Amino acid sequence: MKMAEDRLSDNKFLLLLLLITVCALFLRIYGLSAVPLSSDDLQVISTASTYMERGHFGQTMWQHPKLRNILVYWSLQLFSGSVWGLKGVSLACGVLAVPMVGLVTRRIFNSTAAALLAAFFMAVDPLHIDFSRQAVQEVYMPFFTIVGIYGVLRYETGKGPFWLLLSGLCFGLGVAAKWYVAFPLAVALAFLAWNCLKERRTGAGWAEALFLFSVLVILPLTVYLLSYYPCFLRSGSSLSEWLYGQRLMHAETVTHAGFSPYDMELDHSPSHWFVKPVAYADFILGSGRPWVLLAIPNPLVWLLTLPAVGYLVYRGLRERQGGWLFLAALFGFSYLPLLVSSRPIWVHTSFAVLPFAFMATAFSLTDLLKEKRERKIALAAYLVLVVIVSVPLYFLATGKGEDIPLLRPVMELYRPAAEK
Repeated sequence: MKMAEDRLSDNKFLLLLLLITVCALFLRIYGLSAVPLSSDDLQVISTASTYMERGHFGQTMWQHPKLRNILVYWSLQLFSGSVWGLKGVSLACGVLAVPMVGLVTRRIFNSTAAALLAAFFMAVDPLHIDFSRQAVQEVYMPFFTIVGIYGVLRYETGKGPFWLLLSGLCFGLGVAAKWYVAFPLAVALAFLAWNCLKERRTGAGWAEALFLFSVLVILPLTVYLLSYYPCFLRSGSSLSEWLYGQRLMHAETVTHAGFSPYDMELDHSPSHWFVKPVAYADFILGSGRPWVLLAIPNPLVWLLTLPAVGYLVYRGLRERQGGWLFLAALFGFSYLPLLVSSRPIWVHTSFAVLPFAFMATAFSLTDLLKEKRERKIALAAYLVLVVIVSVPLYFLATGKGEDIPLLRPVMELYRPAAEK
């Protein structure tokens, strides 16, 4: 059966996508300079300097890969140590992830409606906004992942090897930010390898398979290794010492239970993300009062994820749409390792699957609520509700909940933690 039709011209689609991106930019930079730096932000500064100047892993989040240290260090040099230098990389990754989600969604479903809706979900997501305004590396993960997926899809449609090289580079940068990016990388490699072996059982086909392995395995590993150049150049570490450091990082990652006792009081179960409202809270002492940054993902969007993925699988199997099933596999194989983990995993790690969740939800809504006038009205009403709910959630996520009397009861639920 035919895929959903793309009803907007390229120029109109790109204009609307640009408007959503501008909205995402405003939501992420508004009032940022007035928010005091958190302990994580301050420790990122010292960790980046320690890593780049001495080659040591540093003070905070040492168990994660080191791309953040490199990018933040050079960003601070470029912007003279300002807050924009400290958080500029996160802001850029957070904002640019929005149009990339739209572009990937359009390429998979050939639907501008689904593409714009998925980009909108990413633009107004309180959790993504919160971490786009921090110096830590969480939002690097969805950005580099989604650019890597876009390159895979462009390559698969015959657009040339450049796109696969871009994909391998971005996947490598993603893994150098958070190891979780290895899961969608493996799915992308399997997707292309299967199509290669299925459709090209010739000598040229095996040559392409070798090319895939080189670009999606060797290139990302090379990028990952290069992200440790300060260890080799500054501290003089040998390869065996580097491997020992990787084992220590892995040991900490699989057993990590937070850096403070309060971490365990926050929701730390991936099985809860898409079945009930969840939250992540940061506490900052500054400007004469405790700041509570309370990121509550919009339940009107998040709680549709699992039904939407189920619908995506059903439609993909029924209509034999490989791209749709590819998206479902990206979600499933990125989410499953988190579900079965025995250690606490907090809600910000959902960025490993969140772009795929938004794409599936956007497709399901636009596919089910299309054509008939009553269904279009229902979709419009739903979007209005999403916007209405997103407004107070935005103020909570950006630390302005204290200024709005109606939100103070919500803040009181988390205030005791700010005093610990």
